[in-house]
Amino acid sequence: MNATAATAATAAAATTVAAPAAPAAALDEALDHVVVVAEVDDPSLVRVVHRATARGDFARLVRGIYIPAGVIVDLKPWERELLRVTAAATRGRVRQPLCGLSAARVWGVPILEDEYSPRVDVLGWHARATRQVSDLRYWATADDRYRVVERRGVTVTDLPRTTVELAVRSSFARAVAAIDWAVRVRRHPGAPATTLEEIRATAAELGVVRGGARLERALVFADGRSESPGESWMRVLIHQLGFEVPDLQHGYRLSDGRLFRSDFRWPSIRLAGEFDGSLKYKAGEVRGGRTPEQVVIEEKDREDAIRATGDGMLRVVTDDLRDPRRLRHKLEAAGVPLRSRRARRG
Repeated sequence: MNATAATAATAAAATTVAAPAAPAAALDEALDHVVVVAEVDDPSLVRVVHRATARGDFARLVRGIYIPAGVIVDLKPWERELLRVTAAATRGRVRQPLCGLSAARVWGVPILEDEYSPRVDVLGWHARATRQVSDLRYWATADDRYRVVERRGVTVTDLPRTTVELAVRSSFARAVAAIDWAVRVRRHPGAPATTLEEIRATAAELGVVRGGARLERALVFADGRSESPGESWMRVLIHQLGFEVPDLQHGYRLSDGRLFRSDFRWPSIRLAGEFDGSLKYKAGEVRGGRTPEQVVIEEKDREDAIRATGDGMLRVVTDDLRDPRRLRHKLEAAGVPLRSRRARRG
């Protein structure tokens, strides 16, 4: 429920609140601390919230919605953004479905390049409804109820429509990462998924024109075998730098029966490639209960096993993607061939 006036006054004096360990629980609990000033009858308590915000004891999520800063101090940036759009949709004045970037956050779509956005994207009521009102960005649409569902208590566009509307307003890399995630072939049971064909059909039904060519390029390039947004980003950069794009998830069966997979492989030069994101070593849910040391040891064992087959190994880290010159130098040093001129024109 929304915080009462008494909760607002008490929370204004607090500077730290321990967040639960589980992200979902943390977000649910954070919503219980939200203060909607329009629902606080006492003007003096509203002033208390505003003064607390000026001091940094409170944080403003969107216009008229605040939360004690200590509640969100331990949330990751993307969790704060999910809290922002969820609070706007369930506690604020938003009466339209979330769409685009905001809906993508609710679905869990990985967002490259942007961890923070002060704007909440929602569908407009008609085809000329694009406008911005304070923190809310209304997007014109011919049908504000087409492919609209409820997700975790929030009214949003469904995954195919969300993917379309995110991709047409995004860079090529962000669009590819989102589509790769949406169609990923290895998926936890019950996780959301869609297909390239469904995304295309949704775009056609929406009558997408602006950004349509960008969307189609991303759909052609997308590959659900990419297992992380970092792998998608790396693949896009390899393509944009003019190098031969590798095969994905190549399997190696060793003489002792063990099976390994490399993220990438260039068969023409017998080179395997691995993307090592720091998340693999930091996040317990990604490590599957293993310690960072165990992850490192297992990665080294896998690299040794791959090299034993006669293939080389190229390792790429996130900093290489942030500075494409570094990635270019690594690819050149490893002997990765450039695409043919015809392929580069295509």
